[in-house]
Amino acid sequence: MISGTNMSDLFNGCGELTGFSPTPHNLTYCGSVHDGLMCWPPAIAGRTVRKKCPAFHGFDSSRDAVRKCGKNGSWEEIVESIVTISKTNFAECVIPYEVDIFRRFDDHTRDTALTMSAVALSLLILSLLSIIVVFVIYYCILPKFINTCLHVRIHKTLFTAAILDILAKMTSHSLLLYELNNISFLNSIFFTSFMCKFLATFKQYTEIVYLGWLAMDSNFIQILCKSEHLCSYGFTMYCIVGWGLPVVPLTLWVVTLVVDHKVQCWIDHTSHPVMWVIDIYKVFILTTTLVFLVLALVRLHMAKYKDKVYDLPKMKYEVRMSLANLGFVGISCALVMIPTHLPLGGHQVVQFLSVIMTSLMGFLAAIIYAFANKDFIKFLKHNEVRMRFGKYLTLNVP
Repeated sequence: MISGTNMSDLFNGCGELTGFSPTPHNLTYCGSVHDGLMCWPPAIAGRTVRKKCPAFHGFDSSRDAVRKCGKNGSWEEIVESIVTISKTNFAECVIPYEVDIFRRFDDHTRDTALTMSAVALSLLILSLLSIIVVFVIYYCILPKFINTCLHVRIHKTLFTAAILDILAKMTSHSLLLYELNNISFLNSIFFTSFMCKFLATFKQYTEIVYLGWLAMDSNFIQILCKSEHLCSYGFTMYCIVGWGLPVVPLTLWVVTLVVDHKVQCWIDHTSHPVMWVIDIYKVFILTTTLVFLVLALVRLHMAKYKDKVYDLPKMKYEVRMSLANLGFVGISCALVMIPTHLPLGGHQVVQFLSVIMTSLMGFLAAIIYAFANKDFIKFLKHNEVRMRFGKYLTLNVP
C-alpha cells in the first residue's frame, strides 16, 4: 500500500523519486515537498535523504541538508538541530563562523528579540516625528537671518545626523522583525551579503557621526563662552570634522572585518573583537564633548569671562542642558559597549535598557535643542512668528 500522496502526484513540482522506482507495489513513502528553500523528491519510508545545501548566504553549498522520512510515510521533525526549517535539517549547511548566530535564536530568544525590536521601532518613530516637527519649524517658520547663524546651522546638521541614525536603526529593526517572523535569516532578498554589510557599516557610521555633531555643538558653546561672537563662518570646517573624521575609524573597522571576519552577513558584527576600533572612537568623542562643556561651565564661573558673556543665565542653562543630554547619550553608549567587552549579569535587562535609551536619543535631542531652548520657545511665542506659521499652513492646505 502506498501512503503519503497519490502516485499521479509523485513527479509534480519536486522532481523524481529518490532511491526507488515508481513500479513496486505496496510501497510506503513520503511525498514530494518544498520546505521554503529547496525541493525534496519522494523518499522511501525509513530513509534519511541528503541533498546539497542551497546557495544562500551563511550556507556552504558543498555540504548536505538532511530530511528524514518516517516509517509511517510522513516527514519527521529533526530534533536538536541548530537550524531546522519545515522539518529539514540545515545544521551541516551553516558556515562554522555563523553557527553561533543561528544557535542563539531559539524560541525564547526569538520572542525576546521580537519584543525589543517592536519597542525600539515605536520609540524610533516617536524620535523621528519629533525631529521632523523641529525641522519644519526651523526651515519654514524661523526667519532666514536666524537660520544662517552658525549655532543654528550646527543644530540643524545635528538633527540631520540624528535622522540618519534613526533611519538606520529603523531599517535594522524592521528587517530583523521581518526575518524573525519568517523564522529563518536565509529566505529574504534583503539579507544578501552586500546589504548585510552595508547596513552594519551605515549604522555604525550614523552613530559616530551623531556623537561627532554633539562634540561640534559643545565646541561652539565653549568658544561662545569665551568670545561671545555669534559668527556665521567656520561651518565648512565643522562639516569636514563632523562628517569626514568618522570615516577613518570606520574604514579600519570595515577592512579588518573583510579580512578577518569570514561571514556572509555581519549580523553579529558587534561581538567581533575589532569592535574596539569603533568603541574607542565613541569614547574619545564623548570625552571630548564632556571636556568642551566642562570648559564652558568653568569659563562661565570665572570673573574675567562673566562680563563677556552677553546672557550669562541663558548660557549656563544651555550648558547644563547639553550636559544632561551628554549624560543620557553616554549611558546609552555604555549599555551597548560594556556588555560587548565585559559580559554582565542580567544581560537581557541591559539589552532592553540599551534599546530603549538608544532609540530615544533623537527624541531627547529635539527636546533639549528645541523645545527646552528658552530662546527658541520665546521666539515661537512672538506674534510675527505665529502669523508666519498661520500663513504657511494656509498656503499649504490642499
